[in-house]
Amino acid sequence: MRNLATVAGLTTLLAGCAYEPRGALAMACSDYIGRPISERIAAYGAPQTVVRLSPTEVGYTFVAKTTTYSGGDVYYTTNYMVGSDAHRTPVYATTTTCRGTFVTRAPSDAIPVEQRIIVDVL
Repeated sequence: MRNLATVAGLTTLLAGCAYEPRGALAMACSDYIGRPISERIAAYGAPQTVVRLSPTEVGYTFVAKTTTYSGGDVYYTTNYMVGSDAHRTPVYATTTTCRGTFVTRAPSDAIPVEQRIIVDVL
């Protein structure tokens, strides 16, 4: 019975110190295909250039740079001689640069920006 309690205590201790796996931190530019260009204008601000690529396509060129800070989570270790100690995971910066031209279908300039859907990213 004592061995079972020791094993259970060690597994809970080790489970508390495990790091969570890192997932995808940011979306790629191509993940916005099928969404309105007005979302990108709201997120990135005004485009650098707006170019008519063909009679039915308009290109919006953006350069956006975002930095996200992750980490800094608290985890505890136990030293049975002096008690438990609090530690922090390292903080790291992830910088994502989305540079490209979002291509939308717009047969005429009378179509509102909210109705222009992204069909490709160059």
